[in-house]
Amino acid sequence: MNKNYQNLFSRFKIKNLDLKNRIFMAPMGTFSEARNGSPNEKQIEYYRARARGGVSLIMLEGQYTTNKTDPWIDYVTIAGTDEQMKGWSLLAEAVHAEGAKICLQLSCGLGRNAFPFSDEPMVSSSEIPSFYMPDKLCRALTIDEIHDIIEHYRLAARHAIVAEADAVEIHAHSGYLIDQFMTECWNKRTDEYGGSFENRMRLVTEIYHAIRSEVGEDFPVFMRMAASHDFPGGRTIDVSIEICKYMECLGLDALDIDMGCYERKQWIVPSIYSGDACMVDYAAIIKKEVNIPVIAAGTFTPETAEQSLKENKCDIVMFGRQLIADPDTPNKIYDCEEDDIRPCLFCNEVCVGRLYQNRVISCAINPQAVFEKDYPIVKTDRPRNVLVVGGGPGGMEAARVAALQGHKVTLYEKSNELGGQLLAASQPSFKRRLKLFVEWEKNQIQKAGVVVKTNKEITADSPELENAYQIIVAIGAKTFNPPIKGIDTDKVINVMEAHLYPEKIKGEKIVVAGGGASGCDCALELAMEGKEVSIVEMMDELASNMLLDNRNPLMFRLEDYKVDQLTGYKITEITKDGVKAINKANNEKFIPADTVITAFGMKANDELAQEIAFKYPITTIIGDCDKVAQVAEAVRGGFFAGWSIH
Repeated sequence: MNKNYQNLFSRFKIKNLDLKNRIFMAPMGTFSEARNGSPNEKQIEYYRARARGGVSLIMLEGQYTTNKTDPWIDYVTIAGTDEQMKGWSLLAEAVHAEGAKICLQLSCGLGRNAFPFSDEPMVSSSEIPSFYMPDKLCRALTIDEIHDIIEHYRLAARHAIVAEADAVEIHAHSGYLIDQFMTECWNKRTDEYGGSFENRMRLVTEIYHAIRSEVGEDFPVFMRMAASHDFPGGRTIDVSIEICKYMECLGLDALDIDMGCYERKQWIVPSIYSGDACMVDYAAIIKKEVNIPVIAAGTFTPETAEQSLKENKCDIVMFGRQLIADPDTPNKIYDCEEDDIRPCLFCNEVCVGRLYQNRVISCAINPQAVFEKDYPIVKTDRPRNVLVVGGGPGGMEAARVAALQGHKVTLYEKSNELGGQLLAASQPSFKRRLKLFVEWEKNQIQKAGVVVKTNKEITADSPELENAYQIIVAIGAKTFNPPIKGIDTDKVINVMEAHLYPEKIKGEKIVVAGGGASGCDCALELAMEGKEVSIVEMMDELASNMLLDNRNPLMFRLEDYKVDQLTGYKITEITKDGVKAINKANNEKFIPADTVITAFGMKANDELAQEIAFKYPITTIIGDCDKVAQVAEAVRGGFFAGWSIH
């Protein structure tokens, strides 16, 4: 056992639930179930892999007790039936077989936060605006519908016992349906389910009693709720403490504490801008006020998880997306193999981005996530000579996977260091996980036996290509600058240079030309260092293509550090004193600058790639030299390029 993590790997009990360590897997939707809501083989194998990876308990993604609330979950036709119980039993057996326990997170829907996949009205505690369609009012649930929800929780608890689940959790967090009843700003009812604190708590109280009547006194019942909603008018920490004490008095066995809601959406799936262990201090406030165990979630690293337990901020830590990226994280910590842990980037690109597309999720850096049986790494009996051109994230991943499958791989990188564009992108302190990922890839390709040759540029005429069975080209992208007067002067550098060579940034007044994700990240980094930073962006919004879950916290940080945001302005000239810009109304503006950093985007470095592919048809082109995109496309493209060699 790793002596540095003695708290993390200490045993713990909640009621009669005996836990081998203090690590839970957080509940995260996969959208991998069958059309009727039943688990399929993908979902079962996904959870089996995470149970095998060493967690003490799997918190299953939200299981709907009814499909009669949100219109978008009407497809879950098994809700409240024996068929649902059979699915739970299959999941429970798979998890138990691998040495972990399982908790069913029971949900009655998202209410006003439901995805607008249907034209039917959302439902809620009251007639309040839908989150995604604020011009449309939700329909208030009737008394009969509320009673039906309670009875479905009773039935779900009965089925949980038959399915041999080890615990159940009431899904009452982040402004979802139960929380809409619990919270005054959303609950405008005047009947027995609204008004006073007691009335607002009536729904969750009756749900709790319905569950307890089926599972008995010794079976653990948890509840997940936000310590604070973190928006004006939302629930405060003081009210949450009152709720937690109330639930403890009812007989609840543990509190699962997170933060936030959709109004300031930065906590539902915390991003890189949230920092490590971003919600545990809120859990710690709750823990001081109650005498039942507190479970905490939110961007834990192994180190911050151990420290949080040591400081008694919580009793259990939950890893979420980290276990999507690397299901074996707990075992690797235990076995002193921390360097082999694939670090989650908290990029949200595939694990969250696909949810908005109504797709099965996976992972930006682990394409096997939810596809464990589809893409196994299998040693070949026909080793091939594989040549990879480019040592960025896509090239390294292609080399790693091809080598793991038994091929003879040589990787060529024209610079003196592997990492590609991630070397620059990982420089901001809040992007250090990219740096960890680069180091992980470098470590893994070395262990896999990849021959790496740096300071070696490959062209279409290079003799090294001649004996390759498969060539993979991953030479990335190059910076793009529009024809702006003065853009070639000494006071102008591109965003890649700004990250890699900070000594080129002169003075205190900085203008970032271009407000996409990279420009905003650079601006934030410099503002955190105390610079006076302005962003000039031609579009009406900064970082308009980012996921809301990433964009919101980025915008909040830019506001925190007082970055001046000039949207709707086109730069017309860069002078020795600053930047001239004009908006759509032809209003001119001058922004003083000591240094101008261009962040106008990248364009595919495809000329060499096409030359090599034309000469050698066996070539696969991946990453930004094919199409400029995010890190997910590079890494996943690299995985499949390496995996598909036979």
